[in-house]
Amino acid sequence: MRNYTEKWIKPDKKINILLVDDRPENLLVLESVLSSPEYHLISVNSGEEALKYVLMYDIAVILLDVQMPGLDGFETAKMIKSREKSKQIPIIFITAISQALEHVKEGYHAGAIDYIFKPFHPETLKMKIEAFIKIYKYQEQIKMQNEVLNVIGETLEDTLVTFDETGRMVTINPAITKMFGYTEEELIGHPIKVIVPDLSRFFTKSKKLGRIIEVSASRKNKSIFPADIQIGEASIEDQLIYVCSIRDVTERKLLEEERFRKIFEATPCLVSLQSVVDWRYINVNKSWLTYSGYNEYEEVINQTSVSLKYIFHLNESGETVVDMSDLHHPVQSSRIKYLNKSGELREGLLSTEYMDLHGERCLLSVITDITERVLVEKEMARLDRLNLVGEMASGIVHEVRNPMTTVRGFLQMSKDFPSHEFIDIMIEELDRAHNIITEFLSVSKTNSVERISKDLNEIIELLFPLIQAKALYSDLQVHLDLNLCPVLQINEREIRQLILNLALNGLDAMSAGGTLTIKTFQEDNEVILAIQDEGCGIKKEVIDKIGTPFFSTKKDGTGLGLSICHKVASEHNATIKINTSNQGTTFFVHFIIKGNQVNVVS
Repeated sequence: MRNYTEKWIKPDKKINILLVDDRPENLLVLESVLSSPEYHLISVNSGEEALKYVLMYDIAVILLDVQMPGLDGFETAKMIKSREKSKQIPIIFITAISQALEHVKEGYHAGAIDYIFKPFHPETLKMKIEAFIKIYKYQEQIKMQNEVLNVIGETLEDTLVTFDETGRMVTINPAITKMFGYTEEELIGHPIKVIVPDLSRFFTKSKKLGRIIEVSASRKNKSIFPADIQIGEASIEDQLIYVCSIRDVTERKLLEEERFRKIFEATPCLVSLQSVVDWRYINVNKSWLTYSGYNEYEEVINQTSVSLKYIFHLNESGETVVDMSDLHHPVQSSRIKYLNKSGELREGLLSTEYMDLHGERCLLSVITDITERVLVEKEMARLDRLNLVGEMASGIVHEVRNPMTTVRGFLQMSKDFPSHEFIDIMIEELDRAHNIITEFLSVSKTNSVERISKDLNEIIELLFPLIQAKALYSDLQVHLDLNLCPVLQINEREIRQLILNLALNGLDAMSAGGTLTIKTFQEDNEVILAIQDEGCGIKKEVIDKIGTPFFSTKKDGTGLGLSICHKVASEHNATIKINTSNQGTTFFVHFIIKGNQVNVVS
């Protein structure tokens, strides 16, 4: 594997090493010691030839003999160092003559960076050459990187700026002129806020290094344009330097605005754009004009007197009327009513979002008009109520007609054969009709009885003897599993009726030997009542109809018992959930805890 420092050197390029000695035997020795597939050894026997090859090749290091005829080593070294192209080449003198200090000083003065005295140790020479070759490769790497960076800096359309911790620009690439109109010399040493005035708003507070930030940039002619900037940091000689790339995104913004404009105009929603400064309308779409009752854009654009009144639904707290200036935070799909120019009250879903547009803070508002949908929903609800009334009326007629028919028949028979037995049967049938009407009225009436704090377990324990007596009569068992629970704010009479109805239904659903389990427990912020039977379960196709008046799975049932349970739960804002299988059915009633008291909610 190649070393990182070698990646800028072509794989097939050998490192040139120049060997200079007037004795061929000395050159052979040097060649044998330094022989390597990575090296290209160039051997010459004079200073004149050495100067020629220095001009022809890119030399990594020179091994130069001092004592040569003609140009000696000192003179050759001085000439090599005097040329711009070759002055950085390291020179190692090889000599067998004097090691005197003055002689060595002369060599260093001529440009040598090292001395090797004959006879030399081959491994020492190899290690020194390898060290210089590493330095050469590193220098080549730096040179290549600088060339690449220079090419990038000169050809890149983005502006590249480096600045110090004080914000002053240190280096700038040539793209600055085309993008900003400045020359490099005009800006170096000046604060970067000259070209990116609002940079400090994004950078100094949050140090968003590496992230693309959208800013407004300023040209030399003071015109403003949108730009994306990205900032990185580096430490050079213990000095922190920031590198900032700036990209002009004017064209992209124009495309985005065009795309937004098409969506803005085509959407059926009411869309408006207002300035937060004075709440004037910057733009509205055609749907906004249509629904708001205005005919022309001129009536609205740049106007502050035009305003839709928004009526926000606040659940149980009622409603409140607000202007857009009252909306301090964005809203999402908030149910509203709004008054248009003609005074018509319409309904919609409002979403808002704050944004910066050309340096101005704006509010984008989108209303989905649901007036027609609400009318359709109300009409469907009315028809559903009429349908339910029809079904209930049919059920009442059917249920009441049966005992009335029986009474009428026995009255006719009593004309000819008066009997106490007939009278008892007629009274029983009239009582049945009375009970049906009473239960129906219980389902339909609105109860406003005040609630009190009551322990659910106490109510169950009070009803237990009655439920157990009914169970024993049918050879059934009742098991209580009551756990400690907070008290509830409830109407005791209604809750007794709910428990009895659910318990008696459970007993009716089981055959002899079954067990009815009544359980209470607390789960998270809920108190739960569970009544479980061991019957055959409820069929999936009818489970959605459970609780509908006059629908029952029992032979003689009216369905009003479970309707009353749902009515009681609804008045307490409760939920009844059903879990059923062929092993039995469990009815769960959920109560949500609020502080030390509990209100049941759906």
